[in-house]
Amino acid sequence: MAGNQFPRTSRLKRRRLIRPLFDRSQDITSVINNGVVQIRYAVVQRANVGADVPYQVGFAPGGRTRTKVGRNKVRRVMLEIFRQNQHGVAELFTNRDDCIAMMVLFRGKEESAVDDLKRDFLDALKRLEERLLSTL
Repeated sequence: MAGNQFPRTSRLKRRRLIRPLFDRSQDITSVINNGVVQIRYAVVQRANVGADVPYQVGFAPGGRTRTKVGRNKVRRVMLEIFRQNQHGVAELFTNRDDCIAMMVLFRGKEESAVDDLKRDFLDALKRLEERLLSTL
């Protein structure tokens, strides 16, 4: 990994991990809503992830971002905010047999995405850490 890049092994790509995050009949999935950000997550075994990482995360810009440029910008902003603030979540799953699989969803408007994400995503990450601390 060169510099401050986001490692490929930490990207959530497997359908068998993503699909249960959106299945309402599954009890393993938890949701955190904070402003324009929704985090859907589940604690899974590392053997199911396919990489020895503390988390795998995916980013979805949502339906209100109408242009490809807007979707890419929202996704880049979410990734960068997470990359800079991932340490609390990563530390919770260091030296464990399980990890966290999560999707970060943007539910706001494309025009105000950057400001909204900077405000709401950090709070959502803090709430996620607090909830994980209380349940792990």
